[in-house]
Amino acid sequence: MKINKAELLSALKADMKAADVLKQEQDSLISTWKAEYNGEPYGNEQKGKSAIVSRDIKKQSEWQHATIVDPFVSTADIIKCTPITWEDTDSAEQNELLLNTQFSRKFDRFNFMSKAVKVLDREGTLVVQTGWDYEDEEVTVMGEAVVVDEYGNETVVEQEVTETVVKKNQPTARVCRNEDIYLDPTCQDNLDNAQFVIHRYETDLSTLKKDGRYKNLDKLAKTSGEDFDYDSPDDTEFQFSDAPRKKLIIYEYWGNYDVDGDGIAEPIVCAWINDVIVRLQSNPYPDGKPPFLVVPFNSIPFKLHGEANAEMIGDNQKVKTAVIRGIIDNMAQSNNGQVAIRKGALDQTNRKKFLAGANFEFNGTANDFWHGSYNAIPS
Repeated sequence: MKINKAELLSALKADMKAADVLKQEQDSLISTWKAEYNGEPYGNEQKGKSAIVSRDIKKQSEWQHATIVDPFVSTADIIKCTPITWEDTDSAEQNELLLNTQFSRKFDRFNFMSKAVKVLDREGTLVVQTGWDYEDEEVTVMGEAVVVDEYGNETVVEQEVTETVVKKNQPTARVCRNEDIYLDPTCQDNLDNAQFVIHRYETDLSTLKKDGRYKNLDKLAKTSGEDFDYDSPDDTEFQFSDAPRKKLIIYEYWGNYDVDGDGIAEPIVCAWINDVIVRLQSNPYPDGKPPFLVVPFNSIPFKLHGEANAEMIGDNQKVKTAVIRGIIDNMAQSNNGQVAIRKGALDQTNRKKFLAGANFEFNGTANDFWHGSYNAIPS
């Protein structure tokens, strides 16, 4: 059956638009949590008064960061493979050794764990895209072959043979930005029930061509690569001028859709840039599920997204900020360090000595001198 790509793209964009309502609500919460984490002004500051913001949320996060990351980066034995039967013992040991080597030696685990913990703590939800990195090449080597002549005699000769050499064959994982993930709003708190997950990210024409799985790339030259809803992590707004390196915004749909018209939704992956579908195929993973993990920091029943650390510490930070501002304003408005002298207590000569910090003589008593101090702070 021929697929109507225009109809398919329209349906997938409708799913994304429906998920955008939940996404915008979560983006608003994340924006508030990040502002409190960074100690940004609350908006009630007054000119001439203290505008300090206590950073209790960030202090708490930094204090616990090393404790969470350390178990994953301090040892080479992270993964434990347990055999189910006695026959699986040898393979379990081999897989355990292989996976631990890949995780410790071929995977930037410190950067991954550090980024994952910070995103989870600051934004309340961590989304990780999993995958598999496989790369091979064909090489020509000299190998032995048995040749039988016309008399039936066997002779071992050397000849060139082509072999496939595996260069990479390992799992991958990368942390996704929450603002670039569209989740099925009907799946509640179970990602296995999600009918789709849409991932938006930056790429370029050179990367897509090198990958080999993307088609219709020649049509992208006729379209604009701008996406005004996309907030680039690069604040410099730098853009490459050449086409191969110019950044493009791609939407990758992992989910279920009835592409055969038989009434049964099949797991597919569909990627598009603007209105051009550049990838459409069946889900390549054996389980047919979207290759994403969603981890909440403080889970909420019937919701995939969680609450950030700021949700629990934010009120304490506001109260502490108000108290500190009050103390600073109280001290700033005091007359600490000022000295008042009763008129006539000093003549002109001794007045000059007093102001210069030298010894002086005065008429009257010590009560003729008044020393200012900070206002009393309520206990």
